[in-house]
Amino acid sequence: MPEDSSAGGGSGAPPDPANEGGRQAPDSAYVAMHGDPRFVELKRRLFAFIVPMSIAFMAWYVLYVFMSAFGRDIMGTVLFGNINVALVFGLLQFVSTFGIAILYTRYARKKLDGNAVALREELQNGNGGGDR
Repeated sequence: MPEDSSAGGGSGAPPDPANEGGRQAPDSAYVAMHGDPRFVELKRRLFAFIVPMSIAFMAWYVLYVFMSAFGRDIMGTVLFGNINVALVFGLLQFVSTFGIAILYTRYARKKLDGNAVALREELQNGNGGGDR
């Protein structure tokens, strides 16, 4: 793999820490970066995806569990052949999990990775945490 692809290579992906030459910022730089408005915005964008998606998935999962426990008649409804509603719900749990992973990957590429790479490079170059 070419060296520039490990440093982001325009893909928006974070660089590979194994190819960084062991360079690490001092602890004070991490503390300073924590208050940087760009880092705060990065965290806000992360939580803007994670919190609603986690709540939605947990609600969907709890519905599945409660329907399995208390809605046995509905879950036992045969749709065709040996396929019932419970099986479809269970399979949709897997589909939704992979769907969320795909959505997060796209979201991270568009809204997180570029800023995260820039902040990380700034930290590793020894000038992190300054307000711009």
